[in-house]
Amino acid sequence: MTDYSIPGASAAQNQLLNEIAQSLDVSNSHLSKVADDVYAYITSGLESPTQGPASWVSYIDADIAQDIRAAAKKEEQALGMTINTQAGRLKISSVKFIGGERDINKQVFFLRKDAATPAQLFEDIAGRLAEFINGHELGPGPHPLGVTIDRPIEETSRLGGRVADNADCGLFRNVDVAQALGAAILKKHLPVRVASVTNCVISTLVAAQNRFPSTCAALILNHGINASYYEQAARIPRRQGAGRVAVNTELARYGECSLVLRPTRWDNRLDRESPNTGSHTFEKLVADKYLGEIVRNLITDFVDAQLIFPRDADASVLGEPYAFFSSYMTTMEDKSEDLSDVGDLLRAGFNIHSSVVDRKIVRALCHFVTVRAARLVGAAVAAIVRRASESQDGPAVVSISGQLTEINQPYVKHTTETAQELIAKMGLPAATFNVLGEDGYTVGAALAAFSK
Repeated sequence: MTDYSIPGASAAQNQLLNEIAQSLDVSNSHLSKVADDVYAYITSGLESPTQGPASWVSYIDADIAQDIRAAAKKEEQALGMTINTQAGRLKISSVKFIGGERDINKQVFFLRKDAATPAQLFEDIAGRLAEFINGHELGPGPHPLGVTIDRPIEETSRLGGRVADNADCGLFRNVDVAQALGAAILKKHLPVRVASVTNCVISTLVAAQNRFPSTCAALILNHGINASYYEQAARIPRRQGAGRVAVNTELARYGECSLVLRPTRWDNRLDRESPNTGSHTFEKLVADKYLGEIVRNLITDFVDAQLIFPRDADASVLGEPYAFFSSYMTTMEDKSEDLSDVGDLLRAGFNIHSSVVDRKIVRALCHFVTVRAARLVGAAVAAIVRRASESQDGPAVVSISGQLTEINQPYVKHTTETAQELIAKMGLPAATFNVLGEDGYTVGAALAAFSK
């Protein structure tokens, strides 16, 4: 058992620190069980989408790389649109191939908040699309448009399908995006045709495959988490046919019906106080949106026990939910002797003057939370690689996208190392991991529009 005691800390401080470390530790044997459980989760989601969380199948297939290469040779142009329903934001891009290179323009818009019907909402979206076309002088068209959305899509054709989320997603709930947006585009006489509608993780897979042609799986480490991969269509009971098709695993929801994950009391507290209690179990343990909040809960345990910061310190800001941003955890990589960067953050962000021991405790707590999250994600990735490897020959190539790849390098390192260890245990060839960058899905949506 590893001792995480900090030199100079009191016995009570080190006792609580080690209790937390042990609670958040995930052993190799437990990670193997998680990997097996994620594999079963994906399999059951493909077999019976009506029983619990579903793994949604896309009409995008692995041959899209050939379609993109053909579009590049013809120097074609397409539009991509990301609909972020949670933030009420649109991102529109144009991708044009010139001499084999991609010329990309991007622009961000915000959705109107007073729309009363889906028709009004999509007319507003079409209006933003018109602004983009006019502002970038894209020409007469018609321009194929690929749309990606941060909700699962139950695809009924190559154009897409309805938003299949049972949670509250406002006016998007149960809407056929291609149909609704297509009608709004026609009403405004725009030179655009909706060519595909996918979930963000599917468009990320497309973007990754364009950049790294052998990509068979994609992982998004963002405010939330998700993963996709290519599966043999013949292995999917509800989708017959040949070739490999893209699968949205809805990884965030893993654990809702499982006893394997073993959330701690801090995880249960976070879940209980969240607006979607009992949902997105895995995401709450590993995603950027929640990591800082877990750390804040750990720090407040020290505060409540009067084991950190001066007795007269005003810790009221630390009492506010989500006041400790996950981005702060990057500062915790401070390697200086007195952890001055950590001290500056605590003073500027929380008006707390801290000792070196205080700073070391906060840094250790961030480390525990990061490593646990990354190793759990690594186990999930290993399960996805196992599933993908059963549908292809040769080593797997996995691309990772999202803001955590930029702000938390140790997270990515622990994720890939854990995945490789478990992949080797499974008797599979070592996978190749590529970092795609923070925002691949908007460009991926445009590239998906080239799909035949």
